[in-house]
This record gives sequence, C-alpha cells and structure tokens, in this order.
Amino acid sequence: MMGGLFNNFRGNTNHGDTGCRVSPPMLNRLPKLNGNMINNRGKTHRRATARRGSTMFIIFMIICSFAFTTNTPPVVSNVSFAQRTDGSGIVDVYYDVDDADGDSLKISIAVISNVSDTSNLFNIDSLVSGDVGRGIYSGTGKHIIWQYGTGNPNTYSNEVIIKITADDTQAATTIADYDGNSYATVQIGNQLWMAENLKTTHYNNGDEIQYVQDESSEPNVWENLSTGAYGYYEDNPSYKETYGNLYNWYAVDDERGVCPEGYHVPTDDEYKVLEMYLGMSESEANDTGSRGTNEGSKLAGGADLWYSGILKNNSEFGSSGFTGLPAGYRGYDNGTYSATMGWSGSFWSSSESSSGNAWSRELNYYNSNVIRYSTNKRGGFSVRCLGD
Repeated sequence: MMGGLFNNFRGNTNHGDTGCRVSPPMLNRLPKLNGNMINNRGKTHRRATARRGSTMFIIFMIICSFAFTTNTPPVVSNVSFAQRTDGSGIVDVYYDVDDADGDSLKISIAVISNVSDTSNLFNIDSLVSGDVGRGIYSGTGKHIIWQYGTGNPNTYSNEVIIKITADDTQAATTIADYDGNSYATVQIGNQLWMAENLKTTHYNNGDEIQYVQDESSEPNVWENLSTGAYGYYEDNPSYKETYGNLYNWYAVDDERGVCPEGYHVPTDDEYKVLEMYLGMSESEANDTGSRGTNEGSKLAGGADLWYSGILKNNSEFGSSGFTGLPAGYRGYDNGTYSATMGWSGSFWSSSESSSGNAWSRELNYYNSNVIRYSTNKRGGFSVRCLGD
C-alpha cells in the first residue's frame, strides 16, 4: 500500500498552454499538486512529489493525452487523485473531459512505476472501474476507481505514473453489416466484440430476413416459424435505431450469416470466456440461472436506458465497454413484445441446448449477475457478434 501519501501534496498548480491541462483538484478534500508542465508531442505530463520523513517518497505523474482525428480532439483536464485511508489501498482518480464534437469516447488508463522510463506503461483495465472504457461522454467530475491494493498488496511504491487517454477515433473501431449499419467494437481480453446490438435486415448473401410485425398486425406468424425472422419493439423504428432488432434463433443459425464479415454469433462457450475474463469463476460460468457477482453490471451500458436498480447502481456498471442494453424480448409463444424494455436485455448464443431450445444470456435491472438459460428458439432476442 502507498500509505496515504497521496494526501500529502502541497503547493500551487501551474498551467501550461497545451491542449491538455492539469488544473487544481475539483474537490476540496483532494490534495493540490505542484510541479512543472512538460510538453511532449501533444501530451502534457504533470509531476508532483510527496515526502514522508526523509526517506519515503512518491512521484506521481499524470499524463493526459488524446488521439488526433480529423475533427476536434477531446481534452482531458483537472486530473486529481487521492488514496483512501481505510486500508483498502484504493486510489480515486478524478478528471474532466471535453469533446467539442460530442463524440462517444474511449477512456483508457495505464500506469508505470518508474518515471525515468515512460515506455513501459501497462494497462490496468482489470483493476479499474467507473468512468473508463468505451461510451464515455464529455463531462466534469469523472471518477475512476483503481483497486491498487488488489494488485499491490502490502507494498510501497517510490514512483508511480498514471496516463489517462481520451480517444474519439471511432472510425478505426467500427464494422459494417450488409445494410451499411456501422457498429463500434470493443476489445475485452482476447475477444473483439461488437459493442452494439445487431440491426441488419439481410443475410450476408443479400437475401432478406423475414420481418414479422407485432402480433396485433400479423397474428399467428412469429410463434409458428421455424425459419429466420426478426422484429423490433412495437414496430417502432426509433426503437430499432437505439436497441437493434430482436431475432429468433433460426436467423442466428442460418448458414447465410447475419453478422458482419469477419464476425460470428458467439457460442455459449465464448460467452463463458467473456464472463470469466470479467471475474466469474469457471464453476459459476458452467452453471445455469443467475451466476457470478457483478459481471452483469460490467456488461451493461447506457445507464439512462435502464430502470434504477442494483445493476446500474453497481460501481463497475459499464466498465467492460460491452454496453448491453435493455431491449426487452419477443415472446416465443404468442409473438408479442414483453413490457421489459428498460427492464432486461437478452442475447442469443449460437449453441443449441436441445432440439427446440438454445443457450442465451440475460441482464436484469434488479441484480448485477448474468443469467444463463435455455430458451425456446422462437423467442426474439438481441444479437451481438464476435470477431473470428
């Protein structure tokens, strides 16, 4: 642990004239920093020193950086930090970020323990939560929680560097389906996931996927199909744009393919890999029903779309960048849309569990876990795609 040394900074903050500035801390309880600004190829480095007696010290450097694009680059500023004094070793990092174009940003954080060699920054995604990862927008008072004590139990550090990066280069991380819909992607462990729900209305060879209207407009069709079909909530196009389509499993299983080139609908086992990377044990992943601890909160996203509850109130809500949305589902037995938009989100896997059922995942607003269950193939669920 760092022994609360983050709380010992004194002095005034000097401002540089670069695009990324480190300003005095936003919260009164956080320490002020002092030191010199160093302009290094578009990145602003901020160094501060604290001392305990004559021997123990920490040098804490904050690097704010941005990825240049053809539009206005985002700016990170007002970075501050404090280590908790409750023995947990947790470090709270605060920052502001502004993007003039209003883009969705990817916030990254990396650290190094040697200020003399900044080439060996390493990512700490597995130890942080809060306003980090994809889907972060401009705002003040952004908060990242670094579980320093987890990675460094009972240890001291003489030197620590933190680098916070705001990236709006979404074009480099998007893919497109047959219809031309573009999707953001996110790297989670060794898997590259689509970070949005599928919207395509065609198979990859150009054939149309059957569209089936709401039961009141087109009765007794959806629940009797054994071929691919889709709908969108209450036949409302605005819902499709936000939440994507709801597909039956026969569309998922069709050899013509629904995912963009180079991607596929994940198997049940590939979903388990994702869940275990986020912290679920293997025995939990192999179980059915509600499993794990807060992996559901990590997978969810779009806080304003979810009902208030345990899922989005968890401190690690949205931290994976998967951005699971509460699109609801379409009933397998009557073709109607459940009144669960905002309540839950369900996602097909490509794996059968029986002749009439397949494995799926569900997120619910009232718990932070992930539900794995076998459901009728005629149900209408969201689809996510995984890189080959």
